[in-house]
Amino acid sequence: MAFDGKAFGAEIVDVVKDFMSKELAPLAARMADIEQRLAELPAPKDGKDADMDEVRRIIGAEFGDLKSAIEAIAPAPEMPDIAALVSGAVAALPAPQDGKSVTAEDLRPLVEQCVAKAVEALPVPKDGNPGKDGVGLAGALIDRAGNLVVTLTDGTTRDLGPVLGKDGDPGQPGKDGKDGFNLEDFDATVMDDGRTVLLSFERSDLSYKIELGFPVMLYRGVFTEREYERGDTVTWAGSLWHCDAAKTTEKPGEGSSSWTLAAKRGRDGKDGTMKAVPEKPIVRV
Repeated sequence: MAFDGKAFGAEIVDVVKDFMSKELAPLAARMADIEQRLAELPAPKDGKDADMDEVRRIIGAEFGDLKSAIEAIAPAPEMPDIAALVSGAVAALPAPQDGKSVTAEDLRPLVEQCVAKAVEALPVPKDGNPGKDGVGLAGALIDRAGNLVVTLTDGTTRDLGPVLGKDGDPGQPGKDGKDGFNLEDFDATVMDDGRTVLLSFERSDLSYKIELGFPVMLYRGVFTEREYERGDTVTWAGSLWHCDAAKTTEKPGEGSSSWTLAAKRGRDGKDGTMKAVPEKPIVRV
């Protein structure tokens, strides 16, 4: 709870006021008595001058009593230092600690409780009046004007407008088309790579060409440092290798992902021995 310095000061002031009222109460009563006695004195009549000595005696007696009453009042206690007390009280307060963040899980029970109370407060709904029977589709037809007319289950009909359009105006006469290609305009040529066929359709006013590639095996000789395509075969280390990659410059051999061994080199044969050929006898007939 936070310290309210203003409220604390107000309480101190109330205590001081109460103390002063109690201490000065006898003096206030004495003054009221003197005022009452003066009010009860009869109105003075014209007469002889007052005896000044008597007047002095009366006044002296009254004020003597008043002085005695004042001196009898105990001295007011020394008031404490209010500012110091407030500062000390504030300093004695424990330092506030950081609060914890509220999570959705912390608020869930409170929210559920509030929702449950709100739902319980809702009035119980009453059954409504039975609704009217719905209207369904019983049938449909297209009349002579091309409009769609539907019949509903209550016996009424509805014209939903035209669904068949009218015939349009005749179009303009078309133009004669161009003559198509014939066999005389066709030509097929094998390109330099040995596996691509160039199909050509040409005539005086029109030309159309298309290339068709076939990954056929082509022997490219002994492997050299150049680019090879899929289907190329080469000789390397006495074996025949087939190119599997679309394009590669990799050297064939074990561990290569671009080449497959097609035919492995055979082992060398043993050295032969020279033998003399025996002469066959001559047979005479």
